[in-house]
Amino acid sequence: FLYSYNKVSFFIDTEVSGNLTLHCTVIFMSLTTHLSSRPFLGLLATWLLTISVIGYLSMHLGYTQLYAENGLIENLQVILLCLAFPGFAHAALTTEHTNKTLPWFLALLVFAFVFRELDIEKFNSPAWAVFLFAGDGRALYLFPLLGLLFKLLFSARHFIQYAGYYLDARSIGYIALAALCYGVFSEPFDKKYVPIAHSDFWEESLETAATMLLFAASFRLLTADLNQIARQIAADQSSSGAADASTEELI
Repeated sequence: FLYSYNKVSFFIDTEVSGNLTLHCTVIFMSLTTHLSSRPFLGLLATWLLTISVIGYLSMHLGYTQLYAENGLIENLQVILLCLAFPGFAHAALTTEHTNKTLPWFLALLVFAFVFRELDIEKFNSPAWAVFLFAGDGRALYLFPLLGLLFKLLFSARHFIQYAGYYLDARSIGYIALAALCYGVFSEPFDKKYVPIAHSDFWEESLETAATMLLFAASFRLLTADLNQIARQIAADQSSSGAADASTEELI
């Protein structure tokens, strides 16, 4: 059958290798463009400066509590996630994109991450707060989060069809890189697969990079990108409809 990737058509059954090459090339080029932009380089410099200062204080001066549970790095992550939550919620409420699942999913995800990092049960918190944010009450927002995740999976055909537009968006690049920092880059240090001193510091540093990327993607950037994608998709559908109409007239 015919598969369309940003107006480039090819047959999957005969050109699987070409298909994979095209996907990898587009993803690599998009990430290269985003990672060489001034905003990203500014984020990178901020992150490097932050972890350099904390790394010096903790590894050379012995203040290891800075990267311990509920230490400075985790508190910084909580602050960034708290700031990202209203940004993603605002994107969901104001975007012109007809599918608001992605920003709502991200809003609930960072909300859940706040209490994953906060360990509220270790503070002098009321019983209802512990139940809601560290106990069975988490189901109130984890079940909707899973529902939104399944909705995104069911919309996979849409994201694949317009993958070129999504991958060209800087906010999507930031979100993808944040997912890699959380799920891939920090895992070897979390599971102690890498025999290195202060592995917890490196794990928390990579998770801080992820929260910085999510924060940067949330405010205005995701809204602007989704609006742009919505306009591009509408233009595609309009031109496709006009082409179909002209074809019918010729027939």
